[in-house]
Amino acid sequence: MSYANAHYADSQVAADAVATLLWRLETQLDEAFATGGELLAALPRARTAAKLPAIAGQQAFETLSQAILAIGTARGHTVAGHRVIEKVGRQIGYETSFGDEQPKPDFVPTGVGASHLRVAA
Repeated sequence: MSYANAHYADSQVAADAVATLLWRLETQLDEAFATGGELLAALPRARTAAKLPAIAGQQAFETLSQAILAIGTARGHTVAGHRVIEKVGRQIGYETSFGDEQPKPDFVPTGVGASHLRVAA
């Protein structure tokens, strides 16, 4: 179902639509990240099988690595946005689940650019 031009019957229906779209985006980013990783792993194997020198395909490898990095960054921003949406939903009393129902252990995100995740979490 496309929500692009949807007019929601009420705010709960709207919240449910946002939750569905958020889950879809997170799933698609995870799938893209995994597929990109598989592609990057396949490149040197393909080069070796074709008996090509190391320089062959290097530019493609570097460019695709940047694409995977961008997907990882987009995933981090999506997680941060998810937390903000979840918080707003709780503040205004919506019962919509904006995430999985599994308890999440307390943790501090790490890595480059994780500081914005700490603020939103």
